[in-house]
Amino acid sequence: MPALASIERVLVVSPHADDEALACGGLMARLADQGAEMVVQFMTVDGFHHYGLEGGTTYQQRLDEIAEVAELLGFSWDIAYGDQDLIEKLDTVPKRDLVDLFEKRINELQPDLVLIPSGADYDQDHVATFETAVAALRPIAPVFGKWLVPHVLVYESSKVMWWSGDVPRPEAFVDISDVLDRKLEALAAYRSQARPSPHIRCEESVTALACLRGKEIGVEHAEAFGVLRTVL
Repeated sequence: MPALASIERVLVVSPHADDEALACGGLMARLADQGAEMVVQFMTVDGFHHYGLEGGTTYQQRLDEIAEVAELLGFSWDIAYGDQDLIEKLDTVPKRDLVDLFEKRINELQPDLVLIPSGADYDQDHVATFETAVAALRPIAPVFGKWLVPHVLVYESSKVMWWSGDVPRPEAFVDISDVLDRKLEALAAYRSQARPSPHIRCEESVTALACLRGKEIGVEHAEAFGVLRTVL
């Protein structure tokens, strides 16, 4: 991977509102601090009822949470399917529609870096997102009218580590020691998604994974990524 300072435009693909903060909130904070233009493409956002939460969450509550997190992490955002009852149903959307959506966003933004979820996941929304994003990111040279993203990374998170199949092993690491607090603040701002220990998505779990990845590169805390493509 090149130095972070060379990354100017970033597209983060997030199946749901909180996946981006869980998986790469630290990297996003660092990129925002250096002035990178950062766009998060949320795939589906709905009012929903989650385990461990009394009552449901409204669509407007979710929008308010996203706006607060966007301010903390410094990104603009768009929702592909908002308030359409598609949470955990992205696999019912035609793949061609998702590929077209990603290609349009990539060609418009021309990002230096795209961050996508792993396809080795028990969550069908993550799988659908990965498979169609990879198709949109296929190597076609700009001379043919399509933007070729030079750096494509696959992110991980504590909430999908229970069953993860053949996840690309960690190959790229980012020191987030100085911005871990901001990542945790962003996670806390997703109030409808926050859960206490021993939930897999709790603050302790997120911090533990960051601690482990940090020790792999000799720092306090880090995020790790699989590498699908990097042009040096």
